[in-house]
Amino acid sequence: MEKVTLPGTELNVSRVCIGCWQFNGGEADDTWPSQSEQTSKDIVNKALELGVNFFDTAEIYGNHMSEKILGNCLGNRRKDVVIATKFGRYRDGKQVEYTAEDIEKALTASLQALQTDYIDLYQAHWMVNCKNVKETVEELKRQQAKGRIRAYGVCNFGPKNITDVYDNDGSLCSNQVPYNLLWRAVEYEIIPECLKRNIGLLAYSPLQQGLLSGKFTKPADVPEGRRRTRHFSKDSTKHSRHGEKGAEAETFKTIDSIRDVCKEDGVSMPAASLSWILAQQGITAVVVGASSPQQVEDNCKIVHLSTDTVMKLDECTEDLKDVFGSNPDMWSPVSRYH
Repeated sequence: MEKVTLPGTELNVSRVCIGCWQFNGGEADDTWPSQSEQTSKDIVNKALELGVNFFDTAEIYGNHMSEKILGNCLGNRRKDVVIATKFGRYRDGKQVEYTAEDIEKALTASLQALQTDYIDLYQAHWMVNCKNVKETVEELKRQQAKGRIRAYGVCNFGPKNITDVYDNDGSLCSNQVPYNLLWRAVEYEIIPECLKRNIGLLAYSPLQQGLLSGKFTKPADVPEGRRRTRHFSKDSTKHSRHGEKGAEAETFKTIDSIRDVCKEDGVSMPAASLSWILAQQGITAVVVGASSPQQVEDNCKIVHLSTDTVMKLDECTEDLKDVFGSNPDMWSPVSRYH
C-alpha cells in the first residue's frame, strides 16, 4: 500500500483510509445497517494486513460509538496507525457552534473513547461548528502544543472558509470533501484553493455510498438511507432535505457509461473509481468505508489507469458534473460551503 506524507505534517498515511462511520456496534442508523463489533474488528485487521494505516471517524458517528469501537479494535496497535477524528454534532436538529471550551470537551471525550492520549489529525466537521474562527484556531493550536493533537484540518470547507482560517493565523494540512466520479463539484473552486495553499485533500464518499460499486442499476435498488443526496428526487426518501427534483436519470445513465468504460478496459468499477480519484492532482487519500474484510480487500486494489481510461472517465461524467454545478453540498440546495 502506497503511503504519502500529509502536507505540513510528519504523518505518513496510506492512500486508502478506512472510513469508520459504519462501526456502529450493531446499532443501525438512517444511512448504514447494523454492523457487529466483531465485523469491525475483522475489517481493521484486514486493513492493517494490507498496509492500510489511516482510519477516519467522528464524535457524531453514534455519539462516540465509532470511536469506541475503533479503539477496541486497535488495542495495543495504536502506535501503528494514524487516527483522524472530528468535532461537530447536532442538537435539536441543528448544528452546534463550538466554543474553545466545547472543543476541549469534545476532544477529551474522543480521546477517552479511542483509548489514546493523542489524536493524529483533529478536524472541524463543518465550518458552522466553529462559533468563532479565531478562537477555534487558537484552541486547536493550544491542543497541538499540549500534544493532545498532532495536526489539525477541516472537513467540508469552501474557499472563503479556508481563507478565514489563514486570516486568523491558522494553517491547514487537510480538507475532507465529497469527491467521486458522480460528484465532481469540488473541482470548480475547492480543489484549486487547496492546491494553491498546499492543503491535502481527503476524498470522502469516493464510491458515492455504493453507487459506484456496480451493483445498483436503478434508484429503487439503493437503500433508502443512501437516497438522501441530490442525485435522488426529494420524494425518494423521507430523510431527504434538499427539496430538489434530483437527477436520477442522469446519474444512472452515467453509472452505465462508467460500467461500459470499465468493462472495455478490464478494470472493476470500484477499482477504477478509487484509482481515478487518486490520479487527480492534490488528492492525498480516499476515505472509504467497508462492511466486510472482502470489501477492504477490494477497495485496496488501486491500479494505474491509462491516460486514455482517465480521459474516458472524465468525459462520460462531465454532463453530470454540469448538472450539479459548483455547489459541493450533496444534501442541501443552499450550500453550507463558502
